[in-house]
Amino acid sequence: MDSPAQQFQQEGFLILRNLLSTEEAENYRAILQQLSGLTDNDVNQKVGGGWTIADIAKFPPLWPIIFHERLVAKMREIFGPDARYTQHSDLHVHHGNVSWHRDSAHRRFGIGPDWDESKEKYQVARVAIYLQSFSESRSSLGVIPGSHRRESKLANLEIKAWNMLSRSLKMRDLIIPMLTVRPVWVKTEPGDCIVFDTRLLHSPTPIRGPKYAIFLSYGAENQHARNHRRYYLGDRPELGYQEYPPELARRLQEANLLLKV
Repeated sequence: MDSPAQQFQQEGFLILRNLLSTEEAENYRAILQQLSGLTDNDVNQKVGGGWTIADIAKFPPLWPIIFHERLVAKMREIFGPDARYTQHSDLHVHHGNVSWHRDSAHRRFGIGPDWDESKEKYQVARVAIYLQSFSESRSSLGVIPGSHRRESKLANLEIKAWNMLSRSLKMRDLIIPMLTVRPVWVKTEPGDCIVFDTRLLHSPTPIRGPKYAIFLSYGAENQHARNHRRYYLGDRPELGYQEYPPELARRLQEANLLLKV
């Protein structure tokens, strides 16, 4: 059986069931409701609706999730002892854009420094933690295994067509079958987590009920991870990322998770 590190390298994703306890998931869900001002009854049915904000460094009540013992242990199992927190993070309440995309700095397959592994492996992961059940939201996360390693021209064309059609149809209840790739649709329960290479193609399905999620990112301490943090910190000013508050920087340093750019 492949190790988590081998599976992550080959398939591009891992599923961690029950990362958070029931009590932890309920607590973080309540924090997101307080921050967003939204409740379970405020679901926006429009594609891409709801509330989202970048960088949980702005919200001290959420800092503990960065240091979650099981999560950090898994990151070190995948990336080794030099795994670091890369700051790229988002909070979602009733939010999700139905569109296949990547979260890396360079999103076109094979083009840009993210795809050059001649000197160092690209080892940066997105961590999606869900705080509601699939039965509540009816929304799952789709991932295309191996799309961080390969992408045919035909698959690229189909993905573009799928995205265009999804926007035109407002795909609230429809998941269009794909011919050249085989997505895996992951149904989550409160506290479940999906870890995926930031270059992996992924998309949520439409939201039909309350949905709460926290997205984080970690990586091996190398130039790829530094480029990733630098991209969101410096190249995306519209997202509002800033240097860490001194107290968070201190805690990251003590936990051996601080990544300097």
